[in-house]
Amino acid sequence: MQKRKSDEKGFTLIEVIVTLVLVGIMAALAGMWIVSVANGYVFAKMNASTVQKAQLAMTRLTKEFGAISSVTSADSGQITYTRTDNTLALVPVTVSLSGNALQINMNNTGGNTLTDTVSGFTLRYCSNSELNQATCPRDTWEPSGATEPSRIIEITLTFMGANDTPSTFVQRVTPRNF
Repeated sequence: MQKRKSDEKGFTLIEVIVTLVLVGIMAALAGMWIVSVANGYVFAKMNASTVQKAQLAMTRLTKEFGAISSVTSADSGQITYTRTDNTLALVPVTVSLSGNALQINMNNTGGNTLTDTVSGFTLRYCSNSELNQATCPRDTWEPSGATEPSRIIEITLTFMGANDTPSTFVQRVTPRNF
């Protein structure tokens, strides 16, 4: 039988267990950090997509409303107007919210989806003298024969972004053909 030397090097079972527990705790913390970084990336990517949709929709609506020749009917949730097309013919157009899709209907051919994930679409109207107000005051279009006719359209679009976070975008447009 061999005798055990008192100066032998090695680890005790307790030291090995403590080391494994500490490594496990550090691995769990690192995993939670990686998950939070990945969630932040997904959140930012979804919000970037929402902002891009909003910018495209606002640009299209700004161009459409800038080309208005006359307004047939307009309230806070829908507008019907005429504008000229490529052949300079007058074309009737309706813009409205249908469910969560913003629809644009040209020549009464049925609605084409301009964008989706829209939770709110509001139009408000004001005259030149009301331009400096925080928001346009009217929910309906004032015809050109009114004492202070509507000349400015305020578009408000609300999109549902990542984690059902609403994002609101506001743009004012002055139709150039009045």
